[in-house]
This record gives sequence, C-alpha cells and structure tokens, in this order.
Amino acid sequence: MGFWGAQGGAIVDPKRQFRWLISFGNSKLKSWYAKSAKKPGFTIGETPHQFINHTFYYPGRVEWQTVDITLVDPAGADDTSLALTEMLRNMGYYAPTNDNSASSTITKKKAVNALGGQVKLKQIGANDAETLEIWTLVNPWILSVEFGQLDYAQNEMVEISLTLRYDYATLTANGVTFPHPLA
Repeated sequence: MGFWGAQGGAIVDPKRQFRWLISFGNSKLKSWYAKSAKKPGFTIGETPHQFINHTFYYPGRVEWQTVDITLVDPAGADDTSLALTEMLRNMGYYAPTNDNSASSTITKKKAVNALGGQVKLKQIGANDAETLEIWTLVNPWILSVEFGQLDYAQNEMVEISLTLRYDYATLTANGVTFPHPLA
C-alpha cells in the first residue's frame, strides 16, 4: 500500500481540503453555511529549569487553540447574522436598556448550549460515505464574531468570521478516539 502507488501497492487517496462537513449540534447554524474551517490544534507549554550553566525544559500544560470558521450569510429564513445574534442572546447577553437586562451575564453553560452543545468537523474521503476522521470540540462556545465587510467594488457573498473556544478536542479515526480517557 503506497501513497504514490508504488509497484504492487494500491494508490491511497490522501485527505483533501475540500472534502469536509461541519455540524453545530442542535443550533440554528446549518452545515452548508461553512466556507472554510481551521482544524483544532494544541500547544504544549514549557517550564525551564536552570541548573548552574544549563537550562533544562519540561513539558507543561496542553492548551487547545481556537478554531476559526468562515460562514456565508444567505439571508432570508436561514440568515446567519440573525442566528448568531440569537445565540448571543441565548448565551445571556441583553442590551443594557434597564437594570434587569444590564445585570444579565453570559455563563459557560448557556454559551455552550447556545452553540448546540458540540461542534464536529467531519473529513470525508473520495467516496462521500467514507469518513476519514471526526474532530469533536468539547464544550465549544463563541469567542468572537465578525459580520463581514461591505464593498461596492465586490460581488462576493458576505462572509462571517467565527472564532470558537473549547475545552479540548477529540479525534476519531479508524474506529479509535483520541485522546483516551484514563481508566
């Protein structure tokens, strides 16, 4: 089995950037809104220890990086801007027009639930029924939204930039999910 189809081996079709789907749990965001998405990533912190003339480094905490998603805004019944502003309200934010609304706060539970509970990025193979990997963002919530840009010189669709924060991600591939929980 060779990636390049070595003699006697089958050609393996690599993962391709344009073969993917995203789901936003039970939120009003539809998978076809997505134009692009960055896969999860992590950084391992480091702690230096200095001993006489030497510095030794030890691995520290794992911090998962934010995920950036670009959405299109179709308008009408499937309006992305409206869905995102409704999510902001469902997170606990209200315009500060009176004492009651000014004292309302966003909570993590409401923020995670507003986004639908979980976000999944599914990478598909050449055969659409073939799932190569699934990234699941655990406890995701909206960190930032940019509602796009208007320009008389352009005829492109309006794009919305969405940045998600989450506690950690899992990867399911070949029937195995990583990271494994400790037994």
